[in-house]
Amino acid sequence: METVVAGLAAGGLFALVAHGFVLTFLTTNTLNFALGEFMVIAAFLALGVGSWDWLPAAAKIVLVVSVVGLLGALTYRLIVLPFTTGGHNDSRWLLSTVGLSFVVINLTTNGEGVLRQPLAYGGRDGVVEVLGVRLQAQQGLIAVAAVAVSIALVMLTRLTGLGGRMRAVSEDAEAASLMGISPKGIGMIAYGLAMSVVALAGVLWAAEVGASPQLGEPLLVGAFAAGIIGGLTSLWGPLLGGAIYGTVTAAVGESAGLMWGEVSGLLVVLVVLMFRPEGLLGRRVDVKL
Repeated sequence: METVVAGLAAGGLFALVAHGFVLTFLTTNTLNFALGEFMVIAAFLALGVGSWDWLPAAAKIVLVVSVVGLLGALTYRLIVLPFTTGGHNDSRWLLSTVGLSFVVINLTTNGEGVLRQPLAYGGRDGVVEVLGVRLQAQQGLIAVAAVAVSIALVMLTRLTGLGGRMRAVSEDAEAASLMGISPKGIGMIAYGLAMSVVALAGVLWAAEVGASPQLGEPLLVGAFAAGIIGGLTSLWGPLLGGAIYGTVTAAVGESAGLMWGEVSGLLVVLVVLMFRPEGLLGRRVDVKL
């Protein structure tokens, strides 16, 4: 049970980051491979406003999340969108986002150094008891945040006018544009929302392990695996995918070693891709040629 709870808690962190992949793929059919670096930006922004004693901790987090969300929207407009003009077969955006990640890594490494810097807010000390198992309170907070974000995103897409426009662009961007919906604007909103969620993950994770240029890198494989297992076209997918990936890697890692735990999680990804490439909760997308 301790292994299961630990795996589910880790899966919550992977799920939170995986929403950054799902939101952008749903609406723009692209992925931001600088996702880990946006976590780094959020962590160092949180450090920068940490000395603003006149601002409550919650307001600091909201400010950081908002700023990184704006950066996400600008990233889509300036770095992703110009490299998607060739249609579905145009993958230049992949290289542009990878290039952005290298730029951020170099800037933060040269500007802040490689040592981890503690973040004085955004975390919870102590332990909590879950299913009779003691768990670090911060890990529990991250898992709860993952569930809350998933519910909020599902409600946004199903109950609001913005969500309706996002679904329309996701289904058929060309038809949506004929109905007066701007796929470009929806793409910027989707990237803004996605990077805001990633920023929240970055702040909460930095509150536990400290801010550093390598903050997001170890999480990308797990986050991408969670997205693939659950389905990149489902907002519930990251939760299911994160739970499966986190539990499998924790269980196998406990019995056979850390390396085999990570390998087992990737094997699950391969099995899902073989038998259900759209993910367990995803829907098959037909691409018009």
